[in-house]
Amino acid sequence: MKKIGMLLVTAMMAVACQTEKTGFVDTEELLTEYAELKSAKDRFTKQNDEIMGELELKIKSYQIKEDLFRKNGPSMSRKKQEETYNELGAEAQQLQQERQARIGQLQVESQKVIDSLITKVKDKVKAYGKTNGYSYIYGSNDAGSVLYGKDELNLTEEILTEMNGEYAPKED
Repeated sequence: MKKIGMLLVTAMMAVACQTEKTGFVDTEELLTEYAELKSAKDRFTKQNDEIMGELELKIKSYQIKEDLFRKNGPSMSRKKQEETYNELGAEAQQLQQERQARIGQLQVESQKVIDSLITKVKDKVKAYGKTNGYSYIYGSNDAGSVLYGKDELNLTEEILTEMNGEYAPKED
């Protein structure tokens, strides 16, 4: 009976002493070096620049009208001055609203895409962990969730290579 008890205790200790497989990823590097996320950010930056370029033409046109009003306003009748002033105010307000609407729409769209890509990254890390038998994969970032990790436990490059290998850029 003592032998069975000793075997049982030894077996329980062996199970308890087994270490769980862990690793970590540099979350900042994972997100900044993920090709699909880089591509999305570049696409939205380009769209933002296009919107600002289109609006710049309207703003310059408005500024020309405003400069003409400043120059010619004193020679206008009081009624014409008020009309022109009100027209310029309405145009300035319309330009501001158009800018806010277009940039706001782009920000909402870009945030939705970026959020879905961040979810994709998280799902990839989970899938990598399950496939490769990890009990835990920690995230290392400036907030300090992993302050130190052995280089051989850093899975960032492996996961990043897999994710970038799966991404095929879309032709514009």
